[in-house]
Amino acid sequence: MPDEPTFEADLVDVEAMLRQLDADDLVLDAPPDDVWAAIVDELSLDDDRREAASRGVDAVVTAPFGRRRTWMLPLAAAAAVILVVAVAVAVSRSDSTTTLAHADLEFQPGFDEAGANAAASADLVEDDGSDVIEIDDASLPFDLDEDVALELWLIEADDDGNVVDLVSLGDIAADGTRAFSVPAGYDPTVYSVVDISIEPRDGDASHSGRSILRGALGSI
Repeated sequence: MPDEPTFEADLVDVEAMLRQLDADDLVLDAPPDDVWAAIVDELSLDDDRREAASRGVDAVVTAPFGRRRTWMLPLAAAAAVILVVAVAVAVSRSDSTTTLAHADLEFQPGFDEAGANAAASADLVEDDGSDVIEIDDASLPFDLDEDVALELWLIEADDDGNVVDLVSLGDIAADGTRAFSVPAGYDPTVYSVVDISIEPRDGDASHSGRSILRGALGSI
């Protein structure tokens, strides 16, 4: 598909041509079935997108007006193609994010007491081909001392739940992002335990051992 400036220019050109016509010029026949089939095949639409795009094209090519101008058919076809592409792009953008797994994060024995009344959940999301952990902070203790922070981790655990390896995804701030990219090379199906800990702002990048919530990602 053309880049956005070119695409918008095409729409302006079509609109300008339509404004030059009077009512008698605006006679459109529904195109043969094979025209629509060719457009759908070209865009490789699935059933849902085919139905959505088809409704848009029908609105363009079946409007009733006065007498026939056969030279209008190429213009109608061009407008229909532009509309179909716009519908396909809009649907595609809305489907660019997919939730792959979910975890309910819970306080566990031995965790820092600051998490005793805390609650949160995590979703593993695929966003434009990248893995992202999204946190819903239903109740996180953001009223801690200024010299500590809440940090989000992914943990690789063995069959007994012991930590094998882990990676930090970053700090969770009260007024900050809730979407954290998974670093390249870390597979969330292996690093499948989500952990939130209290970390001193002391320059030490290792886990403090002060977890407050933890949960394993599972299929939804």
